[in-house]
Amino acid sequence: MEGISKLLDESCILLDINEHSIETVIRTLTEQLSSTHPDIAPQHLMQNVIDGGFHTTCMGEACAITHARCPSMRRTLMAAMRLDPPLDLNAIDGKKVRLVFLLVGPQSSASFHLKILSRLARLLHNEALRSDLLHAETSKAFLERIIRQED
Repeated sequence: MEGISKLLDESCILLDINEHSIETVIRTLTEQLSSTHPDIAPQHLMQNVIDGGFHTTCMGEACAITHARCPSMRRTLMAAMRLDPPLDLNAIDGKKVRLVFLLVGPQSSASFHLKILSRLARLLHNEALRSDLLHAETSKAFLERIIRQED
């Protein structure tokens, strides 16, 4: 199965971004996906996905995963954002969110979508990886830490 590191392009990892709501986080990340993958995630498609609604899960430990499925997408894409300052999303553990991962994929790939969500959640439960991601100095270093963890 394709890993997270194969779905996440280095240019879709945004570090130390100041956003004020989950909606602006999603909009910024979908715009980045459109910019990076215009053939797979054109701006009008991403707008349709935004309008259709995302599901956001605050996992605790300063992490959140937001995801959506879209009938006209041909493959699954991922983006990530490290927030500075953290954003209060009413997580069950009371911690503000610093890391947000966005997963968008085809409607037809429900099984794959759930497997990636599960894999990402397992990775983010690793305290050492979370620390590495929170301290990565570049998008490349952020992605390399995920690659190392998946190996």
